[in-house]
Order: sequence, then C-alpha cells, then structure tokens
Amino acid sequence: MKVLVIQQKMIGDVLTSTVLFEVLRNHFPKAELHYLVNSHTIPVIENNPVIDKIIPFTNEMESSKSKFKALREQIKNEDYDVVIDAYAKISSAWITKSSGAKYRISYKKWYTQFAYTHTFSRHTISLTQAGLAIENRLMLLSPIIKEIEQTCKPKIYLTDDEITTAKEVLEDHKIDTSKKLFMVSALGSNEFKTYPLPFLAELLDYIVDKTNGQLLFNYIPSQKPEVEKLYSLCSSKTQKHIYLELYGKSLREFMALTYHCDALIGNEGGAINMAKALNVKTFSIFCPWIKKEAWNIFEDRNNHASVHLFDYLDYNPHFSNKKGARSKGKLKYEAFKPELIIPKLHEFLTGENIYPETKRFSATVITLNEEQKIARCIESLLPVADDIVILDSFSTDATEEICKQYPVRFIQQKFEGHIQQKNSAIDAAKYDKIISLDADEALSKELQSAILRLKDNWKKDGYFAKRFNNYCGQWIYHSDWYPDRKLRVFDRNKARWGGINPHDTIQMKPGSKTGKLNGSILHWVHTSYQEHSLKVHKFSSIAAREYYKLGRKSGLFDILVKPTWTFFKAYVLRLGFLDGFNGLIICTFSAYTTFLKYLKLKQLIKNNPNHS
Repeated sequence: MKVLVIQQKMIGDVLTSTVLFEVLRNHFPKAELHYLVNSHTIPVIENNPVIDKIIPFTNEMESSKSKFKALREQIKNEDYDVVIDAYAKISSAWITKSSGAKYRISYKKWYTQFAYTHTFSRHTISLTQAGLAIENRLMLLSPIIKEIEQTCKPKIYLTDDEITTAKEVLEDHKIDTSKKLFMVSALGSNEFKTYPLPFLAELLDYIVDKTNGQLLFNYIPSQKPEVEKLYSLCSSKTQKHIYLELYGKSLREFMALTYHCDALIGNEGGAINMAKALNVKTFSIFCPWIKKEAWNIFEDRNNHASVHLFDYLDYNPHFSNKKGARSKGKLKYEAFKPELIIPKLHEFLTGENIYPETKRFSATVITLNEEQKIARCIESLLPVADDIVILDSFSTDATEEICKQYPVRFIQQKFEGHIQQKNSAIDAAKYDKIISLDADEALSKELQSAILRLKDNWKKDGYFAKRFNNYCGQWIYHSDWYPDRKLRVFDRNKARWGGINPHDTIQMKPGSKTGKLNGSILHWVHTSYQEHSLKVHKFSSIAAREYYKLGRKSGLFDILVKPTWTFFKAYVLRLGFLDGFNGLIICTFSAYTTFLKYLKLKQLIKNNPNHS
C-alpha cells in the first residue's frame, strides 16, 4: 500500500497530523508513507522514522501555474492507493483529485467534495483526552482502518548531535543546569494570538519569584523589538534571569534548546505543540477566540496544563478564525488578568494547590473490575478535580493497579449496593463540591471547562449535564438516551444518592436550586449486544427485588402495557428510529427490561404469598 497525507498548513498542524503516520504504520507495517507539507514546516518532521518521504510544497508552487501543474503530475505518477487530505482547501483538493487514488479522503465541504471518495464532517464535541485536533484527523483513517487507537501522540526526533550541541550552547551562555530553566513562548503567531505583554511580564515575575528559574525567549530576529519591550516590562530581578540573546536561530535549534528546558510556558501555538512532541512539560495560554478543546492535547494538569478565559468567564465566545472574531477576541484579552491565571500556574510550577478549599472539587467513582474503563474516567477528571476518590468493591482484575498510577485515593469497601457505595464515596471526599461519575463515564473537554468556571461562579446547589451515550461503537442522539441529563455536580451538603437500586439518582434537599452545564458526560454503555443482554437480566432482577421490598405489585398492565409504552415512547415519540438498527435494539431492550422487571416481581410475590 502507498499512502500520501497532505497538510499544507502551519507547524502545529503539520506536527499534529503525524499521528496519522503512527497509526498507519501500526496497521500497515510495510506501507510506503509520504507526507506533502509546506516547505518551512519540514524541520518538525525531519528524522521521523514512520515517514518514508517528504514532499515539499513551496511558495513557487503556490504562485506558479506551471509548477503547481508539475506537482500534480508528480503526485499522479506516484500511483498512490490512498490520499488523505487533512488540509481540505481547493489547492489540496485539486492535488488529491489528480492523484487518481482509489481512496481519496478529506473533510466535507460543498466546494471540494467532488475531489474525494470519502468525506467526513468534523466533530464538534471532543470524545477523548486527545482533543478535537487529533480526533478529527484520526477520523480520516476510518475508511481503511476499523479500530483506530486514540493514544498516539505527535513526536519530534532530534539527533544526538543536536541535543549535545544545544547543551553546549547553554553552558557557553552560563546557564546553571542545577536551576530551573523555562522556555517562554513570548509571542503568538500574530497579534490576535499574543497575550498582552504587560500581563505576561507579571507572570514572568511570578515564575522567577517562585522558582528562581532562568528564562529563554522563543522569537525570531524580526520580533526582537517586541521581545525587548516584554523584557523592559519585567522587574529588575526578573531581567537578571532572562537570557535575551540566547534563542534558536532555526526551528531545529529552538527544539534542541527546548529539549533541555524544564517546561515551556506562554502563548498557545506551534511552540507548545513542539514542546509536547519533545515530551517537555507545557503551560499554555489560549487566546479568547480559539476553541481550547481542539488543541489542549493530552492535558493531565501536571505535565501539560492550559488556561483559557472561558475557563473563568462565560463571555459567550464565538470561536472562529475569521478576522472579525479574532478582533473581538483580542479585546477580551483585557479581562484575562494575571490573577486569574496565577493559581493554576502556581500549581504547575510547585505542585501546591493555592485555591481556597471552598473552590475545590472532589470527584468520586465506584468500581468493581473496571480495568478496561477506569483510566479514561480518571484522566478526564484530572484537569478539574482537586481530589479523586475511587471506592472499589475488591476488584479481582487490574483496576487497583491502574488507579494507583494516578494521583487518586484508592479505598476498598464491601459492596452494599450502588446507592450505598456512592454515598460512602461522597462521605470520603475531602471537599463539599462533588463531581460524581461512573467508571464507564468521562467528562468531555467542554464539560471540564464548564466545571472550571464554577470555581468562581458557583450559584446553584447542583448542576445537570447532558449524557452522550456510546452503544456498540455508535454515539446515540435520540430515544431516551439523549440528552439524558444527569445531575452529577453538586454540593454534598444539599444532596445524596437515592432512588431504587440499581437505578440510583441524586436527590436534592427541599429548596435546593439546580442549573445546567455546557458539555457532556461521555458514557460508553455496552460494547456488544450480548453484554447488554446480560446487564438487562442482572438489573431487572435487582429492580424486581427492590420493588418487592417496597411492597410494589405486578399485574398484566405492568407486564404487557408498560413495556409496549416504553418501546413506543422511545422509538417513535423520541425518534429512536433515527439511530438506525442500534436505535431499534436499544428501544427493544428497554421494553424487555421493563417486561422482565415486572415478570420477576410477580414471580417473587407468587413464591412468597405471605410477604407484605
């Protein structure tokens, strides 16, 4: 197989799209993999062992019809089996169409759709910690790969000589390697992506004050006047820690210098992406008009953290790359004061949480043999929870081992029932504000941001969020499964778990007020029909026993009419049929659960006639 990936864009995009090569190589070890990129971005993919050939797209090809035609002829002569256009512009569509490949894959746009055999609409909800930028790229592989791993990360490959030379340069400039060294992304790629210099200077003063660290600036010679302005805004103490004349003269030099830094801190963009690909810690400041969920890739609060104005203030943002949106977003920078950022920056630098306890969140999860799911759940909680309680019912698989790889409190207790376990987990939490998830759930990145905003804007006693359910690999948009709002963020002084096992619900105290949050709880319900069937029998038995304890009755109406109504309501009235075959299966199982619950209850009553 011969594959071409096209990404004629900026450094961050070119680097991020290398995850396609990682997955392709894993699935097709003998495939020939080529990459067409803008020539100035080539340094970030040099020496990448999974890329067999780099095809540069030059400025001359952009401006010259004859040279662009020659490129298209070159692509056609390569005889590719697959062309993946991750750029999705008119020029790349033309190149893709000219290739004659059997599979021509890109994003769905009305004006380029003619060029492709497969097109996809970009997701707007992030479904993993990888983020939308990676998720939307990996989606392009689905016509040729059924199971796509979401854990591949972009990587930069430096040579030993580059690493050694960079270390020597640092030593020549009297950098003290026993002290912290930070690379500062001082300027964004344009004025709309640059955190105000007076604000950034305050943050640099704070970094030096708390760490006694040394600072390098990432810039090119034409940006030196702006960097000198930033330098002048810093305190005299901080200025002594800045090595202004030491900077990477090329992309490869910058990357080699960054490799030796403890972290890269500053404006989100290509520099942040390069640092992550070098496995260097990052703290990024997003501009107000960029959607954070697209680019806060694999954040875990410790190694990679970020801040966005939308984490603190709901300013009804319009995320767009159009000039009007960028101009309005730039104005919002004035509200993004350093004091908003400092608590999170302090934790990133020192590991110390300085948020008041009244603004901290505890997360609670109950587990029993959840080795396949628990890591995803915990990783989604790390960016928002200040305390994570895992209450385990003596799992016999690797659940305990996996949990202890993360900063959680792992507690074991005999299973007393779903409601009892969840309330015990709440009681074990350090803080009153609770985020409660099941092990097969995770917070979407949008919901993470909504919860972060609550730190300074907690106005209710509990908050509902939509739950987005994945059934046998398909996300379900209808029937009783969406929006499926659940109250999972609450003040434990105002709420407890209640209901009837196994269908527990949060019950608020009288007079309590609730609100709604943006974002979704991502829920992976069942991976197979067999798994669903087994759960139906298990849960219907539990429900029947609970109903029996409560003295409920069961008649023909319950056994025949209620299941019929359950199916009709979900499949017809709530449009379950729009979810295709799986929609039919879900609604059928829902009706079957109701049928079994009341049938088993009737059997219990029959077997125990003297029960009252």
